[in-house]
Amino acid sequence: MPLIKATLLHNRHVDLTSLRSHNDRTVLRLVRSGALSRASIAAEAGLTPQAVSKIVARLISAGLLEETGAVRDGGRGKPRTSLRLAAGGACAYGAYVDRDEVRVVRLDLTGEVVSASVVPLAPMFTPPDVLDALAALVEPGERVLGLGIGIAGPLDFRDGVVSPNGLPGWSGVPLKTLAEERLGLPVVVDKDTNVAVLAEAWRRSMQDAALVFVGTGLGVGLLLGGEVHRGARSGAGEFGHTTIQLDGPLCVCGRRGCVEAVHAAAHGEEAARVLAAAVGNLVQLLDLDQIVLSGRKVLESPDLYLRAMPGLDVSVTSYGDDLVPVGAGLLVLGELF
Repeated sequence: MPLIKATLLHNRHVDLTSLRSHNDRTVLRLVRSGALSRASIAAEAGLTPQAVSKIVARLISAGLLEETGAVRDGGRGKPRTSLRLAAGGACAYGAYVDRDEVRVVRLDLTGEVVSASVVPLAPMFTPPDVLDALAALVEPGERVLGLGIGIAGPLDFRDGVVSPNGLPGWSGVPLKTLAEERLGLPVVVDKDTNVAVLAEAWRRSMQDAALVFVGTGLGVGLLLGGEVHRGARSGAGEFGHTTIQLDGPLCVCGRRGCVEAVHAAAHGEEAARVLAAAVGNLVQLLDLDQIVLSGRKVLESPDLYLRAMPGLDVSVTSYGDDLVPVGAGLLVLGELF
């Protein structure tokens, strides 16, 4: 990995290739997790104090760290200078392409939302419609790390090619390439559910968990062993398109009896019971210890869904409607940590 450079090399956005050395990322990660001084960073990272001082100096010069004053770093003796992430040192955009709107947030370096905007999408919207919406909401700049996009699957995470179920004209769309060409920023594309579980893991410790997203579609983001599980072909998490009722209602994917279709055909407590049965199967299959619920349907009636899942460690997201775009933005910020 190349060493970090003190200057920003690109006049449109922060050059991530200059910020990716292992030690640089280690220091940023430790500061984010609460290592307040150069001495504590050296102890945690196994680096010499001299090496840490040089890395910190470069990160301060790049605008990513800042000194906040003196703090006693345990024990007695002279107080040490404390460090923290420079919230305004860099930012990232996150977008959620839903079936009827594009929701965009701007995150500072700490992952906090600085601004949020929504643009409605017409029925049967096209890729150019989404690019127009993104161009209206995303403002490139020298401190912008890039844009993360969360969208329904199936998709290819590596290449950013998407084929969302139920969207005519969206088969094999190279969304990553199209957005990069239109916006002039680095872009990463992932499933809406994957970035959603990433957002939850940013705020709290999670190892084996599922984020169950019940919105205009239904899917899960899986965290196994503390890592987002995408599968061999980026296909993991298509929970909504697993069969729960033989000869059930027709689903947008073309099959019958999918969890998504059966849930959509039910109402109130019955819909909650359908989801609870499917989630119970998922927990049994993967031995999960945490379930987080989100999406429009859940946020409209959270208690209804929570009551339907006794015996499970289940909670409702605290991010509200911004969960997916925040997670998409964190996908970009995560490159620094």
